Order: sequence, then structure tokens, then C-alpha cells
Amino acid sequence: MPGILSSLLAAIHRFGPYVLAVNMILYFIELQYTQTRSSLDAGAWTGFIWIERVIAGFFTLEYALRIRLAPRKGKYLVSSLGLIDLISILPFWIGFYPGLSQEQLGLVRGARTLRLLKMFRYSPKLAEFARSMYTNRIRIIPIFLITIMYLMISSTVIYEVERRAQPDVFNVYGDSIWWAVVTSTTVGYGDKYPVTPLGQGASVLMMMVGIGIVGMIFGFFADSFHDARQPLEPALMEAYFRGIHEGGREGTTVQALRQTHRNNPQFLIFADTVDKYIEPDAGSSGKG
Repeated sequence: MPGILSSLLAAIHRFGPYVLAVNMILYFIELQYTQTRSSLDAGAWTGFIWIERVIAGFFTLEYALRIRLAPRKGKYLVSSLGLIDLISILPFWIGFYPGLSQEQLGLVRGARTLRLLKMFRYSPKLAEFARSMYTNRIRIIPIFLITIMYLMISSTVIYEVERRAQPDVFNVYGDSIWWAVVTSTTVGYGDKYPVTPLGQGASVLMMMVGIGIVGMIFGFFADSFHDARQPLEPALMEAYFRGIHEGGREGTTVQALRQTHRNNPQFLIFADTVDKYIEPDAGSSGKG
């Protein structure tokens, strides 16, 4: 029985990206050409909701099979991929709640786009990129803190300078936060802008700093993508294998390599994969 379930899950995994593509195409067609608030509107084509039910059933079956076949079910349920699998089907089942309005059903329909997160499961390269970002997460913390400091300082400055000159434009503090985000990203909607000389002068400095912060953020993603594509040197892999053989996972060589290459996500992924299949006492025979 487990063999049959595993084969069924493998088949679902193979066809999952195609089902996801059909789902998104139909969602676009429904929004673009029907102009309905939800799939249950009186004027909506019933085929949309029935196809959605089939697709939701497909992903629900996948979720149930992954729970059934998971060696550690609790770990799967709280894992990132497990939560993505749940999010991809949860809005559909919430839609059966009888107290939802047409507008709320429309939001439930829009939540289908969350299924695109399942591409992290179906695409090995995308999953590898995500692991690289997770490994580099320590590098995003200072960028995040700098961004928060910039937004707080720039928002406060522009709010205090402009709210008296433009009480209708900068009415509340949230208006200045919106201005700071739009300005730092160089979007510039033009709905809010400083008119006082002091506000304009401060804005010039803030825009220059904001552009630098945005560059830091995109640089982080670029570095993660580059790290995910860099192959490991054969000599490094051989050194790690040799360290495992001679001293085990807790040996001096292995720990030194992990410390030296702690900022190399490719190496850490490789090392974690090797350690996963090494017995705790694998290095004991090499010590004799």
C-alpha cells in the first residue's frame, strides 16, 4: 500500500506544475473577461467553479498523501513546504463557509494566486535559491534594520516639516511613511511631495540614501542567486569527505571546514546532505 501511495504522489508531483499553470490561466481569463465579483456570481460560467473544485481536489489529495507518507508528520506540517501546501488549498475550503459575502468570496478566489508558492516545491532551482537565501539570512538583518531606521527618520522629518504647509496631504503620520516608501523606491506617484524649501532639501538627501538602500536589498537577492548557481570545487568536497572518514561529523577537520565556509550556502547544503546519510559513529572506524 505505501508503494502505491508513493507512486501516486510521484505522479501528482510530476503533473503539479501543469495543473498550476492551467489554474492561473483560467483565473486570468475569469477576471479579464467575466468581470464577476466571485466564481459564484449569477452571471459567472459554472465551468470555472467546477474546474477550480477539481484542481483544489488535486492539491488536497497531494497534501493528504504527503501527510500520510511523511516519516515525521508533525515536522512536515510545520515545515515551510508543508505550510505552502496548506495555504494552497485552505482558501478553497474556507469558501464553503456559508456566511461569506460576494466580496469575501472574491478575496477567496484571489487567494488562488498563493498556489504559485508551490513552485518552490516543484522547481529544484527555485528551492535551491530559497535555501541559499535562508543560509544567507544573517546578511539581511543589518539591511532590514537600516531600512527601518531610514523609513522612521525620513518619515518623521518630512511629516514635521510639511504637515503645517500641507495639512491635507500629510494629515497623519502614515502619509509620510507612504511618501518615504514611494520616494526611496523611485516610484514617485506624485500624490504626495514636499513644497517647502526645507522639505525639498531634506528630500534630496533622503532620495539618495533610499536609492542606496534599495540597491543593498537587490544586491542581497543577486548574491543569493549567484551563490545558488556556483558549483562547489571538487577539492573542497573531497576534503569534507576525507574529514568525515577520519574524524566523523564532529571531527576537527569537518568543523573547521564548516566554520571557514559558513557563508557559502552551496557548501552548507552539500555538507548537510552528506551528514544526513552519515551514521553518528561513521568516523570511529577511521580512528583505529
